Amino acid sequence: MTTPHNGDWDDDLADILQRLVTLTPPTSAPLAPPVPPTPSAPPTLPPQSPPAAPAGTGPVVDEWWRKSGPVVHTPVPLGGDQPTGRPSFEAAAQAFWAPVGQILTQQVPHIAEQVGQQVTQLMTETEAQRHAREQVQYETLIAQQRAERDAAFAAAGESTEQRAERHRIEQLLAPGRHRDDLVGMVDLLADRIGETPDERATRRRAEHELDRQRARAREDAARAAAGETPEQRTRRHREQQLADRREARTRARRQRRRAARTAGPSDRTRRFRRWCVLTAISATAGWATGLVALIAPGGPFVGLLVATFGWALDLQVRDRGRQRVSEVTGPFPLITLVALRVPVASGLAVAAGLDRLLAALPLH
Repeated sequence: MTTPHNGDWDDDLADILQRLVTLTPPTSAPLAPPVPPTPSAPPTLPPQSPPAAPAGTGPVVDEWWRKSGPVVHTPVPLGGDQPTGRPSFEAAAQAFWAPVGQILTQQVPHIAEQVGQQVTQLMTETEAQRHAREQVQYETLIAQQRAERDAAFAAAGESTEQRAERHRIEQLLAPGRHRDDLVGMVDLLADRIGETPDERATRRRAEHELDRQRARAREDAARAAAGETPEQRTRRHREQQLADRREARTRARRQRRRAARTAGPSDRTRRFRRWCVLTAISATAGWATGLVALIAPGGPFVGLLVATFGWALDLQVRDRGRQRVSEVTGPFPLITLVALRVPVASGLAVAAGLDRLLAALPLH
């Protein structure tokens, strides 16, 4: 049951609710900050910087337009207008390539002319002209290098005698001139195939002599660095010259023997008979001195042993066997040979059983 009092209370409550709804704003999402308008194009020059900020507030940002809105990139063509005070791209490229173009303009015609001359020369010159040109170029280079070394040593205090000695050693130590390419190899092969045995022997002797001179020049330099005096070097060179003369005589003698050994069979027969005669004389001398009778009781084996020792001594005396028995000439060399071959002949006589034949001969 509704009373008049309760009805007034309901109307009052409805009136209060209506006022509350009217006064309270509707709940919604927070509003975004307002977006400033986007500039139409980035500025070409930065604006005047604002007054300096107080100390401790951080650096002043000049790019105010980037901080005030989204970044917008506006492409600018390379050939377009550039900021005031900056050269254009074409001007910078022209300034960079101008020295290069000038150098190429000056050098390219000269290089082309030189290349053309060289190609023409290589295509038209003969083999003799090519060798002459290379020889002149080689000698010019060597002379230039020697002049530079002479100037350096002269500045260091080198005397005239020292320079002459250094030039001699450098000439000995300098390797022979030859080409290291395919043409040089073919030329060397043609020379080796076409040379005769005499030319080959002469070339080998020359190479051996040159190698020996180079070795001695290196030895002189090493001894001079170790403190050898000029008098000691002169004495050593004198001894080396004497040794070279002995070696030359020995080489000539061996050459004569080698040439004599190329004779025919008749010469071989004559040399064998001469060997037999000299050996028989040595065996007779061994019987006369009693050496055969001394080794005869030992039998053939003792005779072979004595003959072996005597043969080793005989080979050592005869230039290690390079000189044959039949090649010994002259009275004194023959007497020396017969005396040295007594052990050989005596041992052979005992080993062959010829001691009885020697005993039967009227040698006493």
